[in-house]
Amino acid sequence: MLRRVCGLGILLWWLVCPAQTRADAPIFHTVAWGETLSSLARAYGTTPQAIANANGLHADDWLYAGTRLKIPVGNANADALSPSGYYTVRAGDTLSALAKRFGTSVDALAAANDLPTNGLIYVGWSLKIPRAPTYRISATHIVQPGEYLSRIALRYGTTPQAIAFANDLPMDWMVYAGQKLNIPMAHADAAPIAAPNEIRVANVPLIRQKQPLTCEEASAAMATRGTIQEEQLLAVMPRSDNPFVGIRGATNSPTYGGLTNYGVYAQGLQKGLAALRIKSQVLYGQKYDEFRDAVLAHLRAGRPVIWWHTWRARHQEPAHVRVADGSLVKLVPYEHAGVIVAASERGVTYHDPYDASVRSVRWTDFQRVSAYFDYMALVILP
Repeated sequence: MLRRVCGLGILLWWLVCPAQTRADAPIFHTVAWGETLSSLARAYGTTPQAIANANGLHADDWLYAGTRLKIPVGNANADALSPSGYYTVRAGDTLSALAKRFGTSVDALAAANDLPTNGLIYVGWSLKIPRAPTYRISATHIVQPGEYLSRIALRYGTTPQAIAFANDLPMDWMVYAGQKLNIPMAHADAAPIAAPNEIRVANVPLIRQKQPLTCEEASAAMATRGTIQEEQLLAVMPRSDNPFVGIRGATNSPTYGGLTNYGVYAQGLQKGLAALRIKSQVLYGQKYDEFRDAVLAHLRAGRPVIWWHTWRARHQEPAHVRVADGSLVKLVPYEHAGVIVAASERGVTYHDPYDASVRSVRWTDFQRVSAYFDYMALVILP
């Protein structure tokens, strides 16, 4: 009897302990043609340097097809931050899980990385893990009927995120008439005040999109200066898995940033505008200098420009996806659209329909994110 109990105990120990060892053991990968340390790190949720260290390589070394590499994917350093407070996203991570793990909030984590609170994150991304924000209060404001956070932020030269954090507002940033708000000092990346040499288009309203993936339709409503509403355009828009033809996916998707529920490109948006008898011109496929000059010419003529870019000008990697007609279409995670209303030697200023905010990007970032979409824009014509 004692031998049976001991034998059973040894069997249980063997079943449990090796499983724990295997969880922390490395995986071995045979390199295929075209693979790099970076691509392997993204695939396995680790870093190029970690793979290099595990195999006696330098992080910039070439890989040769057929080489067998040790991939360190143990969980011992899963929570490790870089000295500057950054974390590399691993398979299975979500904003909510990371917020809980690092003792912060989803709002704070999303704001620190210019993401929507319900946005997707991708393996290999480097996320800033924020500390509890502190703000110097410069004023107080009593919310008036009809006011919303973006308008208040614009008035004081700060950002909606800063006001939300300073007042511990809920995720949806809702405010109500009579509410007293602490207004923090202006943020470094707040929209700039108009400069003497700035080209600025007048009377373009700030409109917040009504569904998670209707930034293009809301941008068109702004660019037509309120002549049409988002709902009108949405009702006549064609639908297609090819965004050049129509809206790809569901506009009411609960998350942002994916490639299945995506949005629409300028050519597809133009079809919906045409159905409402609104003339427009597509800019697409030009060289960068020609694209920039065309944007500036339209602004000088008093025409706002609907501009395709990535969410908050984030760095992304375009993907080519085959659609139903057999063609390969370039899709970009966190595809977004806004309305350019001003330009100067610093860059461009645009209305962002996600939160009805005014934002700016430098010319270098403007060129980079425009290139993801082959320099795409759409202009409403008189």
